[in-house]
Amino acid sequence: MGIGTKMTARGRGGTIINVLTAVIFFGLIALALWWVFKTAGQAGEEYTEAMVRTSNKASIIQCQTNMRTIWQNLQMYATANGKFPSSQKELTDWCGNTRLFHCDEPNAPDYVYIAGHTDDMPAVSVLLYEPAPVHDGKCNVLYLGGQMDALPPEELKKAVEMTIAMLKQRTR
Repeated sequence: MGIGTKMTARGRGGTIINVLTAVIFFGLIALALWWVFKTAGQAGEEYTEAMVRTSNKASIIQCQTNMRTIWQNLQMYATANGKFPSSQKELTDWCGNTRLFHCDEPNAPDYVYIAGHTDDMPAVSVLLYEPAPVHDGKCNVLYLGGQMDALPPEELKKAVEMTIAMLKQRTR
């Protein structure tokens, strides 16, 4: 009976050690799985953010490419006619592609052309612009000199007002 008692004590002691070993083992496995899922989740978030940034940059570049094409068409129009188009419709008809006057971003309004420019006006006069901030809170702008910029709505409003004021002074 003494031998059986020792074996029972050893069996119980061995059982506790086995249980502790199993708890530690499965705890480490759970920790490893948690780390893998956490790392995979962070990588997924970073990938998603990178894709959104890339998409935004592509949209900005597409808008600027449209504006560059419109500017080239304006230069050809001015060369052929001795002046800039007197309306956005006239410019659109000349370009022959109304898609040029629209950003691909959802809910983006058409670009706005400010008619009445002459070659002797300052190169910083706003010629064409996006009326709504569709690119990271900014609006793309095409200046008379062919330069492009992305401005916050407040700065765009000031630049457009300045351009319109210059045009009004010239018509007096």
